[in-house]
Amino acid sequence: MRSGPRFGEYSWGVIFALLLRPASGYGQAGPLPPVPDSLRAVVAAKPADAATLLRVAQAYLEPFDSVGVVAYAQAAERAAYHTRQPLLAGRALDLRGDYYRQAGQPRLALPLLRRAGELLATAPAGQQAQQRYHLGMAYGDLGQPGRALALYREAGRLGTADRHLRADIYNSRGLVYYRQHRFDSAVVNYFRALRLTPGLPGTGTESATLGNLGLVYLRQRRWAEAAHYFRAGKALEAAQGDTMALASSWQYLGQALLGRDSLPAALHCLRLSERLARRSHLANYLPDAWRLLGQTYQRLAQPDSARAYLPRAVAAQRQRGAAGMVAGALHALAGFYLQQGQWALAEQTARQIATAPGTNLGWQAQGWGILRQVALHRADYPAAYAALAHERALQDSLRARDNHELTEALRNEYETDQAQTQVQALRREGEVLRLQSQRQTLATALGAVVLLAGAGLGLGAYRRRQLRRELALRTRLSADLHDEVGGLLTQIAMQTNLLGAGLYPPAEQQAQLAEVAATSRAAAAQLQDVVWGYDAHNDHTGSLLDRMRDYAHELLGSTDVSVVIEAAPALTARALPVETRRAVYLIYKEALHNVAKHARHAQHVAVTLASDGAALHLTVADDGPTPPHPPRASGHGLRNMQARAAAVGGTFAAGYGTVPGQPGWGVQVRVPLG
Repeated sequence: MRSGPRFGEYSWGVIFALLLRPASGYGQAGPLPPVPDSLRAVVAAKPADAATLLRVAQAYLEPFDSVGVVAYAQAAERAAYHTRQPLLAGRALDLRGDYYRQAGQPRLALPLLRRAGELLATAPAGQQAQQRYHLGMAYGDLGQPGRALALYREAGRLGTADRHLRADIYNSRGLVYYRQHRFDSAVVNYFRALRLTPGLPGTGTESATLGNLGLVYLRQRRWAEAAHYFRAGKALEAAQGDTMALASSWQYLGQALLGRDSLPAALHCLRLSERLARRSHLANYLPDAWRLLGQTYQRLAQPDSARAYLPRAVAAQRQRGAAGMVAGALHALAGFYLQQGQWALAEQTARQIATAPGTNLGWQAQGWGILRQVALHRADYPAAYAALAHERALQDSLRARDNHELTEALRNEYETDQAQTQVQALRREGEVLRLQSQRQTLATALGAVVLLAGAGLGLGAYRRRQLRRELALRTRLSADLHDEVGGLLTQIAMQTNLLGAGLYPPAEQQAQLAEVAATSRAAAAQLQDVVWGYDAHNDHTGSLLDRMRDYAHELLGSTDVSVVIEAAPALTARALPVETRRAVYLIYKEALHNVAKHARHAQHVAVTLASDGAALHLTVADDGPTPPHPPRASGHGLRNMQARAAAVGGTFAAGYGTVPGQPGWGVQVRVPLG
C-alpha cells in the first residue's frame, strides 16, 4: 500500500503556490488571545515565529479553548507561509483540523486534514503517522469505515515506534467495529490497546479504552462486565482530574446499574453525573442524564420525580438540535405515559418520534410499538395490526441496512479469499432477508384483501382477529430467531475470537472455554424454545404442561426448591392458539426465573393451570417471606410479562401475597382462549 503522496509525485503545484504566496497575507488577522503564562517568555523572544505560535496553539488544546486553538493555529499557518516552511504549515493545518474533529465538526476538519497531508508528504514518519490517524478519525466520524481503517493501517505502519499512537489506533479501530455492531472485533482491538497503555503517562487512552469496552458490554446487555470497565475507567479519570470524562463515566455506570436493577446505586451515579455536568457547564451531558434519571425514578415507582425529568430531557434535546437524540427522549416519555395509563399522551408522544430530527429506523419501529400497545388497549384491532405491520417493516429494513453496511465494510477491509467468502455469505443472507420481506409484504397484502372481503361477506370479528394474529406470528418468527438465538451466537463468536487471538493467559483459558460451552447450551435451549413455540403439533395444553415441567426441572432441579404443577386432567387435551401457548410459556419461564433469582428463602413453588371455558389462568407463587423492602416491582422481567399478556389480550398481576395461600411472590395471568 502506498504511504501517501510524495513531494515530487504530484504536489509541486501545491508547493509552488505555497512558496509564491504573497507576504501581504501574513499578519492581517485580528488580535490574538493572551499567551499562557508558561510560554510568555518564549513568545516575547520570537513573537512571529511559526513554531512558537504552534506551541501556543497546542497549549490551548488542554483546556480545549476554541478561540485560542484556532486563532494561534491560523497565525502559525500564516507565519509558515510567510517564511516558506511547508512542514510547519502542514502541522498547523493538522492541528486545526483535528481540533474541529474533536469538537464534533468532521466536515470542517476533512479539507484541512487533506491539505495537511499534502504538505506533510516529506515530513518524518511520526508526523505523517499522526496526520493519517487524524484523517482516519475524521472519515470514521463521517461514516466511511473503509477509508478510516485503511488510514489507520497506514498510520500504524508509519508509527511503529510510537506506543501511544499505536494504542490510539487500536482504540479507534475498535470504535469503527463498534459502530458496525461487530462487537467481537471491537473487543479484540480494545484489549490490544490496553496491552500498550500501561506506563503511558497521563494520555487518557487507557481510560477511554476501558470506557469503550464498557459500551460494548452495555450494548450487549452484559451489565456486570459493563459496570466493571466503567468503574475502572472512572478511577483513572478521577486520578487525572478529567471532569468531562468523569461526567460521562458516571452516566454510563448509572445506565449499567439501571440494567442490573440496582436502582438506588444507579440513581446515585446519575445524580453525580448531572452535578458534574452542571458544575462544569457541560450542557450536552444534561439531556441524557435527565432522561436516565426520569427512567430510574419511573422504575422506583416515583412518578412525580419521573414526570419532572423526562419532559425536561425532551425539551433540552430539541433545543440542542442534535440529530437522532430527540427520538430517544420522546420514547422514554411515551413509555412513562404508557405505564401511567395516560393513553392519549402516550399516543401523542409516540407519533412525534417519526418526525423528530434524525430519527433512525430503530426509534421509528419502537414508536410504532407504543402505538400498537395503545391500540390494543382501546381494542382497536385494525389500528393495532397496522401499527404492527409498520413496526415489522421497519425492523426488516433495519436488518437489511445493517447487513448491507457490514457487507460493504468487509469488501473495503479485506482482500483475501476468506474475506470474499464472508462477503458472499452476507450477500446470500441479504437475499434471503429480501425474499422474506417480499413474502411478508405479500402475506400482509393478502391478509388485507381477505379482511376486506370478509367484512363484505359478513365474517365475524373473531375470524378477522385470528387472521391478523396468524399473519403477525409469521412475521415474528425470523425476528425471534435473530433476537433470541442471534445474540448468544454473537457472544460465542466473540469469545472464540478472543481465545483464538491469545488474549487470555493460560490460567484463564479453561474458564473461558467453559463459558463458551455454557453459552452454546443456552443457545441450543433458546432455539428449542423458538421451534417448540411455533410448532403446530404442540397447540394443546398437554404439550405446554410437559414443557413447563421440563423447564422447572432444568432450572430448579439442582436446588432445594420443590415445584408442583397442577392442572385438571380434562385440560390437557384442550387446544391452545399458538400465540396464547407461547405467551403463557414465556411468562411462566420469567416467573420461575424470578423465583430462582430473588426468592432466597423459598422452599416450595406452586404452579396452577386452569380454565373457566373462556380463558386460561396461570398462577405461579413461592412461599418465601415478604421482605421489608420488596425489590422486584420495577425490573425488566415484570414489564416483559405484562407486555406478553397484553399482546394476546390478557391480564397480568404480580406482587407479594397476590396468590391466596402463598405469602411469597406471586404471578396471576388470564389469557383468552378464543
